[in-house]
Amino acid sequence: MKDMNSNLDKFKGDNPFKTPQGYMDGLNDLIMSQLPVKESKKAIQITFAQRVRPWLYLAAVFAGLGLFFKAVIGPDFIGKQNTSDSLYVQSSVSEGTMSALSSAEDKEYQEYIENKYANYVLEGELGYSE
Repeated sequence: MKDMNSNLDKFKGDNPFKTPQGYMDGLNDLIMSQLPVKESKKAIQITFAQRVRPWLYLAAVFAGLGLFFKAVIGPDFIGKQNTSDSLYVQSSVSEGTMSALSSAEDKEYQEYIENKYANYVLEGELGYSE
């Protein structure tokens, strides 16, 4: 065991690995010659239309959504809500329908329906406000 330690002690501080003479002189050229030739790329030029295109798409989406909601909700509903009346109901009844409801029986039936559903809606409103 002492012989092994004495052999190791003589290698302390010395590097046992050595490179051949002149190895580092041509190493760069050798590596560069083995690499594939890289073609230089042309700088990509972005045109004004390509820069503006995402913003145009975004504007088109908002315009489409606006037209969609205008068609679904209707043009008469927007801006006509009375903020002081929480029971505001929008109805579109033609003149023919109104003249058909003008008889006394129809008025009595209409009052009955209005009273029944007005109480139902009021109870619902009061229930939600508590």
